[in-house]
Amino acid sequence: MHSLACFGAIASTLLLLLHPAEAGKDIRPRRPPPPEDFDLEVGLDSAESHGSIKSATFQQLIDHRNPGLGTFSQRYWYNDKWYAGPGAPIVLRAPEESDGWDGFLLNTTQSGMFGQTNRAAVIHVEHRYYGESSPFANLTVANLQHLTLDNAIQDLVYFANNVVFPFDKKRSSSPDKAPWVLTGCSYAGALTAWIYRLAPGTFWAYHCSSAVVEAIPDFWEYYAPVEAAMPRNCSKDVKSVVKHIDQVLSSDDVGAKYALKKRFALQGLSHNNDFVVALEFAFASWQGTSFIPPKTQSRFFQFCDYVENVFPETKTHHVPGPEGVGLEKALNGWARWTSEVFVPGWCGDYDYWQGDNKTVACFDYNNDQNPFYHDLSIENQADRQWKWLLCNEAFEWWRVQGPPGVDPGLVSKFADLAYTRMMCEKMFPWDGKYAVGLDAGRSAATVNKMTGGWDFGKTKRLMWTAGEYDPWRPATVAADRRPGGPLPSSPEAPVWVIPKAAHCSDAYTKAVQYNADFARIFNEILVKMKSWVDEFYVEKNVARPL
Repeated sequence: MHSLACFGAIASTLLLLLHPAEAGKDIRPRRPPPPEDFDLEVGLDSAESHGSIKSATFQQLIDHRNPGLGTFSQRYWYNDKWYAGPGAPIVLRAPEESDGWDGFLLNTTQSGMFGQTNRAAVIHVEHRYYGESSPFANLTVANLQHLTLDNAIQDLVYFANNVVFPFDKKRSSSPDKAPWVLTGCSYAGALTAWIYRLAPGTFWAYHCSSAVVEAIPDFWEYYAPVEAAMPRNCSKDVKSVVKHIDQVLSSDDVGAKYALKKRFALQGLSHNNDFVVALEFAFASWQGTSFIPPKTQSRFFQFCDYVENVFPETKTHHVPGPEGVGLEKALNGWARWTSEVFVPGWCGDYDYWQGDNKTVACFDYNNDQNPFYHDLSIENQADRQWKWLLCNEAFEWWRVQGPPGVDPGLVSKFADLAYTRMMCEKMFPWDGKYAVGLDAGRSAATVNKMTGGWDFGKTKRLMWTAGEYDPWRPATVAADRRPGGPLPSSPEAPVWVIPKAAHCSDAYTKAVQYNADFARIFNEILVKMKSWVDEFYVEKNVARPL
């Protein structure tokens, strides 16, 4: 079971907590899954058996602009293991666009380390409309009207100002009495930054990792860091194959088009845009790369091996130089990887096509009857809630081919804005009363007008991190295309760009064992955050709990 298909490939979606083998299916701006040897279950079992991690619910407003609509139960988790007592800090891990995860509360994660180093309780709130925190059971267009960025922002402010924790029933650690740290990566990192910008005053300090603060409609830059991280031979050959594919698909030779798709075992996709977007999954899995060595070869580098004709049965494993292997061999290698490794079981692993290891129906987004468009359940596998935010707010972030001369060369010209926006119309058609945001005149520009996008002006106690090779870096304050260039670092707004890192690479503490630069930066982040937390007690002239 997994949670995303082809729409996510081009509608750019941060990674769910999936089995590592499934991680490449979800390519939104989300943290990577835990490393394969991450002792998550043991850690959680131990923490929960000692009573340090527990769950509770909070009565959240359905709509903060219309409190009269009532409330719904919002789930949250808390770990008071390091909590020093009344007046001690609170670390709140902002919610991702997914079911909540109590693993954020362990010191194997950065948010957990913020708790341990500051003697704070660590909290994680589940995002509205996910898991057990939805005001509605069916995600119709009408019921989705309250899933907005504004409500997501106000959820955390309202929670902080009103929650009564089981370990602090007198609210001795409310935001006016103790420093609250808000932290998150990817969309959750952007949510953290947007709260600073749009709802200041509740939280004391902010940590924004891989925070995608600039909404971008034609997000062709996504693949620029991926291309830069690719082995040179693989990059050269992939670009050559993409050009060839576009030439074939642009011709009038119906037979050649069918033969090309058949080589990839994707002949079931009659529309060229569905076909080329299915191919993107091969290298889109880069964003989940971590400094922590995987137990098995990553999907990304396995794909490159196939492109360079270093197949599993190859005995010598001669690696080609930067010149690559040329079009014919690279095309054959990519086709073999897709037909032998990628396609078998990919769609069949979804409940909608369970057990059908040959179908490619999950990539057929031109099909009005695709079940991804019609599953209205909270547990849907089409990630309907996130698509709503992409299409309705509208964050957009569509991964398409860029302008000539600057495009990284990894994406076909058949992956365009019209195709991605078509999906929004099919998933969220006019219901007689409500139109999805893109049809109502909203766009990425609407979001940026509301949030300020890349422009945060002068800030205080707001820190940023980004990965050098993070595909989402072009949407963060570390973007090269940001007006004025990447945000310069300052004492009150430090910026760390982690060399050679991908998306949310600072999420897991174990990575410090494998990269010296990251170990240094990780420690600097902890030290800086502790100094900001200490400032609260000095400025407020109150004693810090020991």
